Amino acid sequence: MKKFFIGFCALIVCCAAIFAGGSNEKSKSLHFRVSMPEASADNKAVAIRQVVENIQKRTAGRVTFDVYYSAELGTFTDTIESIALGSNIIDGTSGDAYAPYGCPDMTALNLMYMYPDSKSVMKFNDSSLFKDMTAELEKNSGIKMICMNWCGAPREVLSTKPINSVADLKGKLIRVPLPPYVAFFKRLGCSTVNMTMAEVYTGMQQGMLEACEFPLGTIFTNSLQEVAKYCFLSSHTFAPTCWGMSAALFNKMSPDDQKIFIEEFSKGGEYFTKLNAENMADYRKKLEAAGVKFVEPSDSDKRAMSIAAADAVNDFPELSKGLVDKLRAAMK
Repeated sequence: MKKFFIGFCALIVCCAAIFAGGSNEKSKSLHFRVSMPEASADNKAVAIRQVVENIQKRTAGRVTFDVYYSAELGTFTDTIESIALGSNIIDGTSGDAYAPYGCPDMTALNLMYMYPDSKSVMKFNDSSLFKDMTAELEKNSGIKMICMNWCGAPREVLSTKPINSVADLKGKLIRVPLPPYVAFFKRLGCSTVNMTMAEVYTGMQQGMLEACEFPLGTIFTNSLQEVAKYCFLSSHTFAPTCWGMSAALFNKMSPDDQKIFIEEFSKGGEYFTKLNAENMADYRKKLEAAGVKFVEPSDSDKRAMSIAAADAVNDFPELSKGLVDKLRAAMK
């Protein structure tokens, strides 16, 4: 079904290019809808508001935006499929969400413990390997990848029941968003469930869900500390945000406006990464004040999680041979 969808998208993109070929004029104005699953108080929301404000100013209103929070425009699957069909949505989610739309290797962009720190994310964003991936995605689906230097804060496990070690994760029903998380957590003995971020609070409150995993800031801005009081600091991924949009719409902008677009989204990534580094300790204090108990994993816990992450790669035979080693080399 995905192959059919990708082929259909490619046909749409080709047709759009043919009909657009009759004129060299760029559109005088373009309007975009920015979609994100996080709440309006999240660091990502703070950063993206700065981005769109700067672009609107620098383009003198030729490019305008509305920002939608908490998945108001639908799940990332909904929005990415809309983008592939030429929609004016710009979506910010991790690279593995884009993988089924034309570049299977992008699944590796969110393998657990792939990035040792935020600097490695920045280096990979500038690498030729990432450029090759984005070119493949654009060719096969018509999705333009703007950048992926938006390094999130480490994601941690939040639970309604105490987790004092990796062993306590066994049997827990945990909400995860995408296949790399499933592959990792099932090796730690968890059962996984896929639900939207907006459903997590109610799911944990009503006992349908025992755990979830998010950055501390996202936990706080979604008030999850009200329904779960135990945090295991697994720090299993930085989950860099990849911003994707319609290549056809990007190409309607003048070269100068395209340059502004790329510059401001990249600056936004630097700002977002800085925000996460600066206020992570503050979010921890706020969560502790709300009664959340934190547990640091032991050395043996870290080894167990590292082994699980390495083995999880085997769930993705579609990845190019030697890709993980190439990814790590590109970050150096």
